Amino acid sequence: MTDNKMAIQLTSTHVIGIGRDRICYRHPSDPDFCIKLPKHREKQTRREKEYFLYLLKKGADLRYVATYMGDVETSLGTGALFPMIHDDHGEVSLTLTQVIQQGLMQRDQIEQGLERLYDYLVSNGICTRDISPNNIVCRRRGKQVDFILIDGVSSPNHNPLTIRIPALIRQAVNKSWRSLMTKVERLLQESEALGQSIFHPLQSSSFQI
Repeated sequence: MTDNKMAIQLTSTHVIGIGRDRICYRHPSDPDFCIKLPKHREKQTRREKEYFLYLLKKGADLRYVATYMGDVETSLGTGALFPMIHDDHGEVSLTLTQVIQQGLMQRDQIEQGLERLYDYLVSNGICTRDISPNNIVCRRRGKQVDFILIDGVSSPNHNPLTIRIPALIRQAVNKSWRSLMTKVERLLQESEALGQSIFHPLQSSSFQI
């Protein structure tokens, strides 16, 4: 049972994202971290933890994924600690969904950013599953925008060969990528229909690349 005196105190005011399986909370005392708690009986974090330990052991390049950093006890139960991704001025990076809906990047820039992220995942042998535009943030560093995967890094099944054989890794990434691109295309079409497909320099000049 969690000791409430020692646990990190979380409330609904700390919620920054709600996924299918987990709720993400802003760390109440450290802006560099967030905490993910399961909605139901946890399986996702256990598989995720095991996979991140495997990636660390093999020395994978994890520059463009938010890495699992251990468990923490909270007032709502045991959570998984992850880094909070910030832009160069300290703002929390926007998700790809937010960027598209606010018209902050053009279609070709989004496609190029996603292509770079895909190539990075495949070349570094990083498996993914169930990716959505909400699982990707667009981190600004000066004029550069990097796409960072903040959720969905995991072994896609229980076959141990899937995370070890390059062809199977690519197959796993391709499967999740097809679903991602369908969702991205839907968002882009909705944005374009609303006239949001180009920059709005007066309200987003700091985001332009």
